[in-house]
Amino acid sequence: MIMNPSFYKSIHEQHENKAVPNRIGRFVKRNSVKAIVCFVFFILLFTSFLMMGTDASGKDPATASNEEQVVIVHSGDTLWAIAKRFSDSKHDIRYIIYKIKDRNELNTSEINPGQMLIIPSI
Repeated sequence: MIMNPSFYKSIHEQHENKAVPNRIGRFVKRNSVKAIVCFVFFILLFTSFLMMGTDASGKDPATASNEEQVVIVHSGDTLWAIAKRFSDSKHDIRYIIYKIKDRNELNTSEINPGQMLIIPSI
C-alpha cells in the first residue's frame, strides 16, 4: 500500500506544531527553578549587606566622670585635632587618640559632626 507523500507531510507538521509548545514548557520548567534560586540568592546577599553594621559600636559609653570632659564634634574636626587640643607635652598624640577611641568604644577614627566624645583624663 502506497501512501500519499502529502499525508506524511501533514502528520509531520502536526507533530512539529505540538512539539514547539512542549519544548517551551520544558524550557520554562527547567529554567524557572534556576531563576528562582538565583533570585533567592540575590535577595539573601542584598539583605546581608543591608544588615551589616558599621564600625561604630552599638553600645553607648558610660557617662563621663568628673575628671573627664565631653566634647561635641563640629564639622571639620578630626580625632587628631581634638587630641591635640587636650594633649600635654608628656604624652604622644597617638596615645591620646587611642585613649579617646577606647573610652568612646570607637573601632575607627571616623567621627561625625554632632557626635559627643568623652575625653578621658590622661
